[in-house]
Amino acid sequence: MSSIAYTADENMLEYHRLCGHRDVIFWRLSAQKGFRNFRKGDLLFFFAKPKTGKKKGFVGYAHYDSTKRLSLNQMWERYGETNGYHSKEQLAEAIRKVSRTGEIPARMNCLYLTNIVFFLSPVYPEDAGIQVSQQLESFMYLDREDPAVTVRILRKAEENGIDLWSSAQSEETEALFRRDEIMHGMAEIVPLIASSRSEREEAAAVRLMKEKVQDAEPVRGSRTDYIRFNGTDITVLLPFVSGVKDRRRLLTELAGKISLYRYYIRALNVPVSSVSFEVLTEETDPETEGLLRDIAHGEL
Repeated sequence: MSSIAYTADENMLEYHRLCGHRDVIFWRLSAQKGFRNFRKGDLLFFFAKPKTGKKKGFVGYAHYDSTKRLSLNQMWERYGETNGYHSKEQLAEAIRKVSRTGEIPARMNCLYLTNIVFFLSPVYPEDAGIQVSQQLESFMYLDREDPAVTVRILRKAEENGIDLWSSAQSEETEALFRRDEIMHGMAEIVPLIASSRSEREEAAAVRLMKEKVQDAEPVRGSRTDYIRFNGTDITVLLPFVSGVKDRRRLLTELAGKISLYRYYIRALNVPVSSVSFEVLTEETDPETEGLLRDIAHGEL
């Protein structure tokens, strides 16, 4: 899981905001440093000056989907104004301005971003307890040293308010923002409740969840835990794989893990209305199934 601060042109961002674009293309010159450990669904925060103000801050974010190698013509033919400009000529001029040679490269790295959320007012780095240079030229990772940075940015953005471009999009945008808050809050919990499963047990648990989970998303940072959303009500799906000899040890660990999830969801103020747990198993005996139901059931 990664979040990135990405220096973006404020005029381009304003164009996207006014047009109500949800999915966009950001181009990068081929010579620029590439991303590492940045995966689909990770957050890219726009680091730019607000419409009024001289200081850069985080003015919104989008979800990274993929990187494509495209020429200028391909960028415009495939994505048009979602490149952030009204015409191909304006796009070409913007590229020339940042190119050291003043020429347009044959191919550029194009970031395909989805589900943009803009903030009503910027979140400045110091608001989230971090330092980002006002002269940042490209991008920087935000949460390598402190995984809670993303949550703090989102919390401050919620405090300031998010930009609901139109009434038609307001509910969708709010739901998306809340979902991101929950996902990153849950990711903050994962390293606090690390499992003591053996490599064999972990591999079996990963395999079980891949086979049985269909309508849920993985908790970021975990290979085995998943979340099913119903608004701000969530169900956490956990695996239980064991043999006869280690059954009681793993039952005890599972009970402890669920208790810790409940505790940290409260302690870290993860914005869920309620949480329930569902335990997925291989074939088990009636006694174990009853124990698992008792362990999983409970109120937040």
